[in-house]
Amino acid sequence: MLVRARSSIKTVLATSLGRSNLRLFHMAARFLAIISCVAALAVPLAAKSWRVAEFQDNITVQEDGSTTVSERITLVFIGEWHGIHRFIPVEYPGPRGTNYTLFLQVSGVSDGNGNKLKYDSSISRGFRDLKIYIPDAVDTTRTVEIDYIVKNGIRYFDDHDEFYWNVTGNDWPVPIDHALATVRLPDNTAGSLRAQAFTGVYGSTEREVTSTINGSQIEFETTNPLPMRGGMTIDIYVPKGLLREPGELTSLGWFVGSNPAVFLPLWTVVVMFTLWWYKGRDPDPGISVAPMYEPPAGMTPAETGTLVEDTIHPRDITSTLVDLAVRGYVKIEETVDRGLVFHHKDYIFHLLIPRSDWKGLAPHERVMLENVFGRGDEIRLSSLKNSFYTSIPIIRQDIMSALKTKGMYLLDPESANAYNLLGIGIIIAPLALAQYFGWANFFSSIPLLLACGAISAIIWWLFARVMTAKTLKGARTRIAVLGFQEFMTRVDADRLKRMPPDTFEKYLPYAMALGVEHNWAQAFAGIVRNPPQWYVSPNGMTGFNPIFFSSSMHSMAADMNQVFVSAPRASSSGSGWSGGGFSGGGFSGGGFGGGGGSAF
Repeated sequence: MLVRARSSIKTVLATSLGRSNLRLFHMAARFLAIISCVAALAVPLAAKSWRVAEFQDNITVQEDGSTTVSERITLVFIGEWHGIHRFIPVEYPGPRGTNYTLFLQVSGVSDGNGNKLKYDSSISRGFRDLKIYIPDAVDTTRTVEIDYIVKNGIRYFDDHDEFYWNVTGNDWPVPIDHALATVRLPDNTAGSLRAQAFTGVYGSTEREVTSTINGSQIEFETTNPLPMRGGMTIDIYVPKGLLREPGELTSLGWFVGSNPAVFLPLWTVVVMFTLWWYKGRDPDPGISVAPMYEPPAGMTPAETGTLVEDTIHPRDITSTLVDLAVRGYVKIEETVDRGLVFHHKDYIFHLLIPRSDWKGLAPHERVMLENVFGRGDEIRLSSLKNSFYTSIPIIRQDIMSALKTKGMYLLDPESANAYNLLGIGIIIAPLALAQYFGWANFFSSIPLLLACGAISAIIWWLFARVMTAKTLKGARTRIAVLGFQEFMTRVDADRLKRMPPDTFEKYLPYAMALGVEHNWAQAFAGIVRNPPQWYVSPNGMTGFNPIFFSSSMHSMAADMNQVFVSAPRASSSGSGWSGGGFSGGGFSGGGFGGGGGSAF
């Protein structure tokens, strides 16, 4: 029946309107149907809204400046809602790039009738965010009462004190029909208070608000509704001396609490000192430095230099090759290719003792020879460029292993790096957790964080330099090396005359490793006249002078260091070396407090 009826209607319409007009009729009908659906959906959307009917503050300022705030917010909900967010700013710019924090403690949240409301509290971007759940917030009026205590909320000046407070905040996305605030100050302020207030959007100086002073109590009330993003800010002048300023210790605590980054250097000292005390501290050798006329027995130049500085210096490596030359394993020939303008200097190393006779060498000395003479018994220094660098980590490891084998270290410099990295972890981990959980905001002042971070890095570096633990034997051997270094620095000429002729070249590698080769050479000026057999000069050593020879050795060591650490650009392994007053000013949105809110 229904089908026949629809068919009959179509027939009548087709007869009366025609085919083309019938199509237009269908299109219009469909369009009207779509419009009807959209309108039907828009009705409930338009019906869902909310606003703040009243915002009332009861504020009590104590004699010590602490402030108790009770916010009573009356909200009108149209449609279904679940609660509100109340945002209260707690971080403000301080002087010289520091941060100023209001220390806000929430006492409770209720519905205005004493019934507690569930809420979540968090800190984000300098705001305390209170997410308050309001049951049955559907087409109704509800009241939310927020009680909290604020410290550090009074501004202290030389001639007066000031309570400058944004009552409502300027970040509400809805109008506020009515706002009022009652501020109670200590009884001793009665008769001496002055007050002003501002309304409107942020920066406004409108005064659509009344203020009434009654003894030590002041009441503020708006005369017109506040617009969206509008608020009410109050400003109270208190003569100097009526409020008690915080003491120096309290102020310091507030400053550190506002700027936790200043705690970073102190925390770094605590962590690194603890690690050094228990893991990296040397024992007391029980002896003092006295001149020694020879190096400790069984110690190579590289080992003596490392033991003194607790790190392997480039000169420890280069002195090893000179020591091998002194001992007859290598001959060093200096060559100069003279051009029209520039001269090119190079060195040729000649291997004198075959590999089969290297049994008495220390591991790092063997690695040195193997990598210098890996392609023959006669090698130019320049040919080692971009290739020798791969052996440096092995040489470093062998030197450290030898010192541990000889009982010099409990914790050698290489192993100490692990504790230095552990120190970084211990320093950063708790701070990162505090930042993550909102217990502290280290990014509240970026300039201060960068400055404190730089100071902490220096502290860490200073401790890292001494994060090694010698044995008693190692500590005493180091004292002996320092005594030998003192002897080479301040040589007694009379004693030198009684020493063997080969003393200069025999101890030259040690002088190079300890960085006193120039002092050592000057002491032998006029005493040593014959050049060493293991070194060939391009000048034929005519008129040998130890000072000039020492300069040549120093220059060669610099060239060797440059070649030894050179690596191809594509290599990522590196070189291996460690290497105002109350004048009526003010505006809406100024002062402490404020913020805003939203519904959800």
